[in-house]
Parts: sequence; structure tokens; C-alpha cells
Amino acid sequence: MKEEEVGLEGALEELERIVEELEEGKLSLERSLELYERGMRLVRLCNLRLDGAQRRIECLTGEMPPDLL
Repeated sequence: MKEEEVGLEGALEELERIVEELEEGKLSLERSLELYERGMRLVRLCNLRLDGAQRRIECLTGEMPPDLL
């Protein structure tokens, strides 16, 4: 699945799986680096999705809810 097709929840779930796999410590260096790189792309994707949601809330309400500041 392409990154732009992954929703926030899907990205977070995949990120959790990557962290678990990396924490096991049973991977080769090459596989660890591949997973780390994928994880970093997912973190950036999550940040983009959250920033987009924040902008939508601000547009709809005219302000940012205090609990999201």
C-alpha cells in the first residue's frame, strides 16, 4: 500500500509493529535499517495527518481547541 493511501490509524498500527520487531533485536542490521527507515516515513506521515486534522479543526471552528494546544 502506498504511503499516501495509509490513514493515521493504519500508520500507527504499522509503526507499533515495527517498534516491536526492532525491540526483539533478532534482525540483521540491514533489516533493522529498512524498518527504521519505514518507521521514520510513517512518523512523518502521522505528523502530516495530524497537522491536516488540526488545520481542518481551526477552519471549522475558527480556533484551536485548548486540549489540542
